[in-house]
Amino acid sequence: MRENVTGQTQASVQQGFALVITLWVMAILGIMAASFSYEALCETKVESWSSQDRRAYNLARGGVHRAAGIIRKHARDPVHSITDKWFSGDSLYKDIKFGPGYYSIVRSDAGVTKKNKKAELLQYGLIDEESRLNINVATMDQLQGFPTVSNVLAANITLLLTKKRGNSTKGAPSSVAMAKGLVDGPIRSLDELLQVKGMTREILYGPSGRDGGGKAGIARYLTCFSSGKVNINTAGKEVLHAVGFTTGQVQTLLAYRLSGWKGFASVSAALSTLGATAQSSHLTPFLTVQSKNFTMTCLAGFAPGKFVERITARVSVDKDQLHFTRWESESLPRI
Repeated sequence: MRENVTGQTQASVQQGFALVITLWVMAILGIMAASFSYEALCETKVESWSSQDRRAYNLARGGVHRAAGIIRKHARDPVHSITDKWFSGDSLYKDIKFGPGYYSIVRSDAGVTKKNKKAELLQYGLIDEESRLNINVATMDQLQGFPTVSNVLAANITLLLTKKRGNSTKGAPSSVAMAKGLVDGPIRSLDELLQVKGMTREILYGPSGRDGGGKAGIARYLTCFSSGKVNINTAGKEVLHAVGFTTGQVQTLLAYRLSGWKGFASVSAALSTLGATAQSSHLTPFLTVQSKNFTMTCLAGFAPGKFVERITARVSVDKDQLHFTRWESESLPRI
C-alpha cells in the first residue's frame, strides 16, 4: 500500500511539473506570437506612413509648382503691388483641394509648431523678397533706420560685409549684381549676422527666437535673396523708413494703399507723388515697382488644416524663365 501511495505521489508531481512546463511554453509562444503580431502591425503602419509621406510630398510639390505657375503668369506685369489679388488670399492659397488632399501656401511658418498647433494664425500667400531690404547692399544709414539697430551695431554689420566682400572670389560690384536681378552674396544666410559683435538672436529674430510671432526681429525686414532693390508697392513701413523715406512720406504711401491704390507705375511717379524728388539721388538706386524673387512655404495634408508635409521654395524670375533657388522639404510629425 505504501508503494502505491508513493508511486501515485511521484506521478502527480511529474504531471504537475509537465503542466507547469506546458504553461510556460504556451506563455512564451503567446508572447512570441504577440511580438510578431506587433512587429507586423508596426511594419504595416510604417509602410503606410511611408506611402503617405510620398503622397504628401508629391502633394506639396504640386502646390509649389502651381504657385510658381501663378508667379510666371504675372511675372511680366509692369507693376507688382501688395494689393494684387494673386499675391495673397484664401481663395488661391488656403486649403486648396488637389488630388487626394489639400495644400496651403503660407507667408511664414510663424504659429505652426511641430504639432501643427495654432495654424489659424497663418497668413496665406507669397513672400515677396523685394519687399525687404537686401542686407548685401544695405548702407549703414539704412541699417540704422530700424529701431533696434544702433549706430554701433550698424557699423559692425557694415564691417562684416566689407570683410566678406574682401574674401569673396567673385568680387562683382553690388550695382552689377543688382542689375542682374539677384544679388549673390557675400551674406547668404541671415544667421551669419549672428557673427556680428553686438548682434543677438533676439535683435535678429525677436523674443520668440524666430522670424515671426509676437515682436519681430529685424530678420523679418531683411533678405539675402533679392535684386537688391525694394519694391515700393509691396514694402512695409519699416523697410520704407529704412530705405530713406520720412515718417510723413511713409504714412502718405500707406494711406494710398488703404484707399484701394493699385501701385505706382514707376519709381519717379512714386517719388513725385510722395514729395520725395529731392531725395531721388539716393533713393532711386534702391527702388523698383516690380518683383523678381518670391519665397513660398507649402503645407500639405489629407484633410484641411491637417499638415503632414512642408516644402519651402524660392523662385527667381528672369524674363520668361523661372528658376528655383531654394528647395527644402520636411515631414511634419503626426498627432
